[in-house]
Amino acid sequence: MNSPPRLDALLRPRVPSPLREVHDERFARHGVGLFLKRDDLIHPDLPGNKWRKLALNLEAAAGRTLLTFGGAYSNHLRATAAAGRLLGFPTVGVVRGDELAHRPLNPSLARCAADGMRLHFVDRTTYRAKASPEVLEGLLSLFGDVEVIPEGGSNALAAQGCTALGRELAGACDVAAVACGTGGTLAGLAA
Repeated sequence: MNSPPRLDALLRPRVPSPLREVHDERFARHGVGLFLKRDDLIHPDLPGNKWRKLALNLEAAAGRTLLTFGGAYSNHLRATAAAGRLLGFPTVGVVRGDELAHRPLNPSLARCAADGMRLHFVDRTTYRAKASPEVLEGLLSLFGDVEVIPEGGSNALAAQGCTALGRELAGACDVAAVACGTGGTLAGLAA
């Protein structure tokens, strides 16, 4: 991925990530080779599609507070919190489920908090409306001048960051399968 030089220098991602063959007789007997793209090795705190989806968003934020969304076990929230810690800027995680606000933090949210992320719990109805002008205005009034990144980090910059995945796989395989949640990685791969 051609990420911004500043981020490459500060975070030193391992890109392109290695492509490793999985030896499995069940595939081999049918003439199928199975390879795994080891994006989990890109960065210990921003692994896989999280690096690819966040890199251009981090550059666009230019050190401003990042505000993003996720559930109680969100890998995206963890990666965003880690990026804030590593790069020295504030992060806010809007967490689905206000019932969690007064409970002990699970390991994912505890890691976010340890990395300096301010956790803001909202009820599930508000969370479903997170992209509405009313909810966004309310968040901006609470947190001020922030860079808003959608749930899972999926936006146009994320898809652009994930296009490198397709370039890295070009000629290496006939078929690529990708697990996806919010679709940003798939959009970038398809591009």
